[in-house]
Amino acid sequence: MTVRKTQRTKRGVRLVALATVAAYGALGRMDALAQQSAGDAKSSPATAQLPVYRFRIDAGPLDEALDAFHAQSGVKLDLEVPLERLATLKSAGVAGLYSNEVALKQLLKGTGFSYTFEGPGVVSIGLRSSESVDVTTSVATLSMQQFTEPLLDTAQTVTSVPTFVLQDEAATTLRDGLRNVPGISMAAGEGGSQGDTLTIRGFNARNDIFLDGIRDFGSYYRDAFDYQSIDVLEGPAGVEFGRGSTGGVVNQESKQPELTEFVHGTAQFGTNLMRRVTADVNEPLQNLGEGAAFRVNVVGTQSKVAERDITEVRRFGIAPALEFGLNTPTRYMIQYLHESENTTPDYGFPYFGAAIIPGVNRRTYYGFAADNYLRTNPDVVTGKVEHDLNSHIVVRNILRWANYPRDVRITEPQINTTAVLKNPTAVGGVGTATCDPTIPNSPTATGATIACYPTTTPVTSLQVKRNQLTSQSTEDMLWDQVSLQGTLKVLGITNDGLIIIEGGRERSDPLRNSYTMPYVSAVNPNPYDPFQPVFSYPGVRTYVSSQSYGIGFNDTLHLRDWLLVSGGVRFDYFNTNSHNAANPAALPTPTAAAVANRLDKQPDYRASVVVKPKPEGSVYFDWGTSFDPSAESLSLSGNNATAAPEENETYEVGAKWDFFRDRLNLNGSVFRTEKDNAHETDPNNSNNTITVGTYLIRGAQIGALGHLPQHFDLVVGYAFLNSELENSVLNASPFNAINMALIALNDPRANTAPYFIKPNGYPIANVPKNSGNLFLTHALWKGFVGGFGTNYTAARRASSGALIGVYNQVGPVDVATVPLVAKAIPGYWIYSAMIRRPVTEKIDFQVNINNLANKFYIDEPHPNHLVPGEGLNAQFGFNYKW
Repeated sequence: MTVRKTQRTKRGVRLVALATVAAYGALGRMDALAQQSAGDAKSSPATAQLPVYRFRIDAGPLDEALDAFHAQSGVKLDLEVPLERLATLKSAGVAGLYSNEVALKQLLKGTGFSYTFEGPGVVSIGLRSSESVDVTTSVATLSMQQFTEPLLDTAQTVTSVPTFVLQDEAATTLRDGLRNVPGISMAAGEGGSQGDTLTIRGFNARNDIFLDGIRDFGSYYRDAFDYQSIDVLEGPAGVEFGRGSTGGVVNQESKQPELTEFVHGTAQFGTNLMRRVTADVNEPLQNLGEGAAFRVNVVGTQSKVAERDITEVRRFGIAPALEFGLNTPTRYMIQYLHESENTTPDYGFPYFGAAIIPGVNRRTYYGFAADNYLRTNPDVVTGKVEHDLNSHIVVRNILRWANYPRDVRITEPQINTTAVLKNPTAVGGVGTATCDPTIPNSPTATGATIACYPTTTPVTSLQVKRNQLTSQSTEDMLWDQVSLQGTLKVLGITNDGLIIIEGGRERSDPLRNSYTMPYVSAVNPNPYDPFQPVFSYPGVRTYVSSQSYGIGFNDTLHLRDWLLVSGGVRFDYFNTNSHNAANPAALPTPTAAAVANRLDKQPDYRASVVVKPKPEGSVYFDWGTSFDPSAESLSLSGNNATAAPEENETYEVGAKWDFFRDRLNLNGSVFRTEKDNAHETDPNNSNNTITVGTYLIRGAQIGALGHLPQHFDLVVGYAFLNSELENSVLNASPFNAINMALIALNDPRANTAPYFIKPNGYPIANVPKNSGNLFLTHALWKGFVGGFGTNYTAARRASSGALIGVYNQVGPVDVATVPLVAKAIPGYWIYSAMIRRPVTEKIDFQVNINNLANKFYIDEPHPNHLVPGEGLNAQFGFNYKW
């Protein structure tokens, strides 16, 4: 592994050397060039060649704003309306780094005018017609500040889920929005953490969720009420975002204050007893100074879950933001996000053998209606300062404090069908099992007596263990990020460079109590049983603190109009300390105080080439690395403190193309990602992390996003993922213990099947080989707009290569006769539909129907339980815009 790491490091240095040297040269001359270019914003040849421009146009009369746009962009304006008409209207202005089209859209917002690009340097401006209202939004935009190039010229697969898609689908959560991104699979929360859990291209990304470019690592379910868009970068992003980010990252782009007054709102009601109200209010504050504006978004929602008993979602959120200096060289903003949730959670169904328990009503709830809860109250405060040093260079600083308290008690249903081995060192004991369904199902205080059922047992005879997952904790973060972004011309070559320096503190203090509960009928559990543990003992609070910082640098060289070369490097320092007190009440034996420490220091590299056969298209090659430290999720103990970081390397080749003046974007890619030292949750113990070997994923992906006339909105995606577990050290359960005993006895059967199995070549957990999504809308008749969508997910494994010996006979059995199977989840199709019609000029009525076929499917798998998706439901809503 060390040899491979060294080779990768050398290869990374070679691949990015040219770009890095050129970029450092650019930085060395930055001061001199900055002064030289300060007055060149309007007409310099260097600026005219850029895909984006630095605009600084003040709010004021529209005719003056358009004159300034022409002067700063060089675009010729073909006006279809009298000039004096423009002078009577006001423009909000624009300031920042934008493409011509995005800047012009901002200038015309709220004026009633639309635009059409007649060529590369000519645009016509006229009255907006009813057919063109929805056509003034380009889909080829990228809001993540970690990137210097527009979406078309970014050498990586990036999928943006914009506002119009979220509105068409009536999306209410981050998970709803992410169903529009191929290559993403949902997963159930682990024992110690709940909230949004997902994989990107087969790799766990629970810790790779960002909010406006800074990590949002809290364990909570994120509401979509404050989203401007959801951006998903697929592939390694270690250079841009730091630790983790193997399969990619998810960035939530929140709504920002604007200089246009408006009020938007929704009211939704559903067949699943859904009640949801949102409001989005923006107000310019001229009395507070130039460019001041205030915006606030609010949500209140409550709903049941269709075809599931007891489960209920209750959530409230508010997100105010205040900004000063819009359209000025210096901009200040402070924003706050609060989401409060008090939900009755659902951990679904137990496995019976290697599949979901058969023949049980899909509404069955195994928890405690009055005593299961998920309570989270995240608070996130962000301050941001941006200053334009000149028309080419901007410096920004973002300071964030975040606090994520949670209190959780969830019931995980379990049925034991795994052969239990005993006395492997005794004479004649090797290969025997004590898996007897006649053992009493009333656990003792120590929980030592557990029933084990053959898979031939009638479902009506099964008893389910109510495993209690509890956690009280507060995660918090104090983080500061400074970046310098510049566009300079050095030795005749245009450089788009970005330097990021960031760091801070992250902490967690979980307390997990333990309870032993009576078993319950698999067919007819009573969710209203009182919560009366047979035995309980207090846990010990664990204190985890991480100090980390990262220094990263990216540079893109525009060698020709058709050729871009990029290189980047980042160094991360991640130091974690964990300690907890002794626990004399722990069973079966008391635990001593424990201290764990882990320090990781590691670089990441990235290099890419973009070739543009035409201005509206690009073909690219991208190579990058990333790493995942053991304490990535602020969970560190003796179990994982000595484990080396996971190391990842990805190669990707792809193409992107824009059509209809950036109204339709098509993209496709093929890629290969390899992860060394892969860590995974122990399929036999959710609290343990094990190193299972090397992951390899090879795949291909295509996507399309369109926002076209006739209300024709389109989002399509397909991903093929061929996953493989290589060089695994994971022994097939339950044979690991007996194989270790055979090794100790020097028995010749050691390391041979069936006592030892290395499941090389097995698929990786939660990676469907095929997955896809489609949602489209189109104008119908008499003002109606209709929509249809579908999602497909192929069969998945619940854990990577973990085979289980299933007890399918009565009485003691020889280990060689126990069949080996893998926990698996079948694939599924689900369908949805939408219809919308204006009621008045300002109000639309919209109906969304989800899971049209009322499909019973597993949406979120886990090695120890299965969470079903929601059944057929309909939402009726009114959308208000003023």
